[in-house]
Amino acid sequence: MPQDVEIIQAQLDSLLRIAKKNEQKQVNFQEYELNLLNSSGLVDLLTIILEEHRDRFQLTDVTLLLLDTEYEFQRLLDNIQKPSTWQDRLLFTDSEHSISQYFAIVRKPRLSAFSAHLHQRLFPNNTKLQSVAILPLVRQNEVIGSLNLGSRKSDRFQSNMGTLFLQHLAAVVSACIENARLQENIKQVGLRDPLTSVNNRRFFDQRIEEEVTLAQRNNTPLSCLFLDLDYFKRINDNHGHQAGDIVLKQAAHIFNEIMRTSDVLARYGGEEFVILLADTNSKIAFDIAERIRNTIADTDFDISSSESLNITLSIGLTTLGENPTIKTSQQLINAADQAVYAAKVSGRNRVHLAK
Repeated sequence: MPQDVEIIQAQLDSLLRIAKKNEQKQVNFQEYELNLLNSSGLVDLLTIILEEHRDRFQLTDVTLLLLDTEYEFQRLLDNIQKPSTWQDRLLFTDSEHSISQYFAIVRKPRLSAFSAHLHQRLFPNNTKLQSVAILPLVRQNEVIGSLNLGSRKSDRFQSNMGTLFLQHLAAVVSACIENARLQENIKQVGLRDPLTSVNNRRFFDQRIEEEVTLAQRNNTPLSCLFLDLDYFKRINDNHGHQAGDIVLKQAAHIFNEIMRTSDVLARYGGEEFVILLADTNSKIAFDIAERIRNTIADTDFDISSSESLNITLSIGLTTLGENPTIKTSQQLINAADQAVYAAKVSGRNRVHLAK
């Protein structure tokens, strides 16, 4: 009898340990779920998914593949400094098939052994995995992506395991991603010029304060280009406002193409644009300005199927850190504005460096 009691006690202890372990798992997930729901924006949410998830649940790798047919997510993230750890982990595709191929029609999590051939698209930089869980992300019955969990343990994810927990996790992540996308879009609308789709003056006024503070703290140059399309009023008067809009959109596209990822472009108002060049001295900034000026002058602006225009622009340039009289963001803008006026007076279609 004593031996039977010991066996029963051992079984009870084992069950209690399992119950306690499951309780800890539940608490861990609830904390994680709250972090997802309380995330402050798209970047914070992606950080939780790609970084915290891996560490909290002791996984080898976590990646996120998002369906981005209109380049929306990538555009939202263009102006954000993304951590290097996101490379090969935050993935995009414009094909729904490239996501849905991993799931059955019921769109439930797929748990299996890792296959380098089958799962390379989802884990492009990790060939040492042993088991994976691929979770479909679905909103309003449409696939928006997949959350991909990988482990070096072969028994971590098995096809015969229950997936209710993972289904719930996928639903929460899907809702959070969609909400963050909508919030970021609303935020961007307030900071974007609706005609040219570049940043607007409100965005620029916020960003220049940050860039000036950063340049002064690091003792690095900050150059400002003020761009003004020449004789733009004539385009509106002679060809109509629609032609003027076409020119503005095409000019903004050209500026974007020439700019570096660290540069800040905004439509300042009317036919005026402004560009901030961080950690850039006046010599390099002048070369960039000349490249922009020459590209605009060499471009045929198609305002209709049968008519194109050739236009020019004038550019004013000044650099914080080289001119001792410039110490604030407003002084930087004013100097660049005066420089573009000097370029206009000097004959237009030129770059003028503020003295």
